Amino acid sequence: MQRNKTQRKRVAPTPTPDIPVGPFMGDNVVKATEDSLDAFLSADLISFNQPWQKLDRGSRLDRLRKFVQAYPSLSMAERASLLTATLQAFELRQLNTKVAVEYDPATATIQSIRGLKERTGLNGLKTFRIDSSALARSTLKRKVATTNPNPNTNPNLNTPTAENP
Repeated sequence: MQRNKTQRKRVAPTPTPDIPVGPFMGDNVVKATEDSLDAFLSADLISFNQPWQKLDRGSRLDRLRKFVQAYPSLSMAERASLLTATLQAFELRQLNTKVAVEYDPATATIQSIRGLKERTGLNGLKTFRIDSSALARSTLKRKVATTNPNPNTNPNLNTPTAENP
C-alpha cells in the first residue's frame, strides 16, 4: 500500500519595509525581543507581590540571596556563612512557612528570618546558623482538670465502688 506524502503549503515571503522606523531602525526582531522581555519582567514583578508561602522555589531562593546581600556590614566570608545557613535551612524545608520568614510582599523583601543566630568567633568573624527549635512551634494540648470530690466513686457510673477489705 502506497501513501501520499503531505504537501507543505508554500507561503510567499512578506516584504520588509524599505524605510527604517522607530528607535530600532527597522530591526523587528530586536523590537519583538525587547517587548517580550518587558512583558516577562513585569510578570516577574507581579509574582513577587504574593505572600511568602505562595512564591515558587526560584523566587524564594532569589529573595533569600537578596536578603543576604542586603544584610548590613558583612565581609565576604560572613556573607558566605549566612548564605550557606539560609540555603541549608531552605533545603531542609525549615523556611517554607510565613512563621519562619517575615516577608513584605509590597517591597518584595525579607524583613527577618526567625531563629537566625549570629555568633562572633575569636577571630572576629561572624558565623550564622538557623536554630530549628525556634522554628518549630507546636500547639500545646491543654489538660482538662477533673475534680473528683469522692475518690471512692467511679466518675462514669456515679456509684460507689466496692472496697476490698
